Amino acid sequence: MSHEATTKSGAREKEKRVGQQRTEEFKRAAVEKFHSRGSRTVEEVARVLGVSRWSLYQWSKRYGRVGVMKHNRRPGDRSVGEKLKAVIEFEGLQDEKQGEYLRREGLQSEHIAGWKKSMEAGLEGGGGLTAANRSEWAADKKKIKELERDLQRKDRALAETTALLVLKKKADLIWGSGENE
Repeated sequence: MSHEATTKSGAREKEKRVGQQRTEEFKRAAVEKFHSRGSRTVEEVARVLGVSRWSLYQWSKRYGRVGVMKHNRRPGDRSVGEKLKAVIEFEGLQDEKQGEYLRREGLQSEHIAGWKKSMEAGLEGGGGLTAANRSEWAADKKKIKELERDLQRKDRALAETTALLVLKKKADLIWGSGENE
C-alpha cells in the first residue's frame, strides 16, 4: 500500500471517530428534527443527519423530554390547566392572530371550542357532585356490580348446560337414545 493511500485511509478513520463525537447542541437539534419529522421515516432523518437510527433513539431518550415542542403533543394529552390557559389565550387574541396561535400550539379551533364548552358546562353545573348525586351514583355503582355478578353466574350456568347437552347428544349417538326401549 502506498503512503498516500495509507494517509487517506487514516484521515477517513479520523473523520469517522470525530464524527461519532457529536456536540450536545447537535444532538438536541437532531432530536428536534426527529420529533418534527412529519411523514418522513426515521431512516430518512438519520441519513440526512449522518447518524444511525439507534443514535437518534438514544438521544431522544436523553434530550427529548427536555425540549419537547408543544405542537408535537396531542390535544387530548393536555392537562385541564393547559386547556384552560389555551382557551383564555385564544379568546384574548384578535381574529387574525388566532390562526397563528392554533398553528403554533398544534391545535384546531374545534379543540378550543370543545374545551370552552366543557368548562362552561362545568361552571353552570356547580362544578361537582351534590350529596344527592353522590348517593345516587353510589347506588348505581352497587347495582351495576350486582348485575355483573348475576350475569357472570348466569354465563357459567349457561356454559354448564351447553356442555351437558353436548355430552347427552354424544352419549345418545354412542348408545342410542333411551326412548326406543
